[in-house]
Amino acid sequence: MKIFTMCMECQKELGHPSFEPIVTDYYEEALAFIECSRGHKSALLLQSQKFEILLESAANALIEGYTLEAASSLSSAYERFFEFAINVFCKKSKVSKESIDETFKQVSKQSERQVGAFLFLHLLIFGKHYTLSKKIPELRNRIIHQGYIPTPDEVIRLGELIYQEILAITNLLSSELSSEIQQVVMETVQVRNEKIPNEVPRATTTGTMFFSLAIANQKETFHEALSSYTESREKLFGSVPYLRFFSKAVAIYTKLKGNV
Repeated sequence: MKIFTMCMECQKELGHPSFEPIVTDYYEEALAFIECSRGHKSALLLQSQKFEILLESAANALIEGYTLEAASSLSSAYERFFEFAINVFCKKSKVSKESIDETFKQVSKQSERQVGAFLFLHLLIFGKHYTLSKKIPELRNRIIHQGYIPTPDEVIRLGELIYQEILAITNLLSSELSSEIQQVVMETVQVRNEKIPNEVPRATTTGTMFFSLAIANQKETFHEALSSYTESREKLFGSVPYLRFFSKAVAIYTKLKGNV
């Protein structure tokens, strides 16, 4: 996964942005370690939950034409979303993170049990049952378990089903359990922060653009989210050559100003 950023240490040193664009990679830990042209080394920590990262990974794969990879990421995002929701429900019930983690280990490799845990916790917290889409497993199993290579339209169809499920539950959680969502996000940030060496400066970003809990109003459909993300991605990465030119001009100006 890639993320666009700038050096926060340059901001501190210069008193203004350096405007040097940095496109860097991040992986499982959602941490990006960067080094700018001025030699500053720092870490960028994403607030994004795993399901948000996987949704964006799916969007990137689909844009690049990798339909099988896009479908796989969508499927993984769907599963990890239930893990996120379970964590939110457990926060409502004042269950400690340690207890959640130990319990989840017993179902971590069994997605059906995770879905079952979600359904019963939803019933317990809200007092009513939740009916999952029956269409998602049909298309997902054909792709993931039978090795079927889907067309872009089929991926979009799967994406729409998964997106609508995630959006509906997210909206419910946001309206009823917003404090618990923040607790889960902050715990995620804390765990990631502890993996950065003490001497390394760090900055935090909300992270993903395709779907983000930090955004009040999500796009209503997968198609809308994909179109918006595609446009934003093109503008962002298209700006890189211009920002590099501008950052060099800023560096020259700063150097000349210092010599006056």
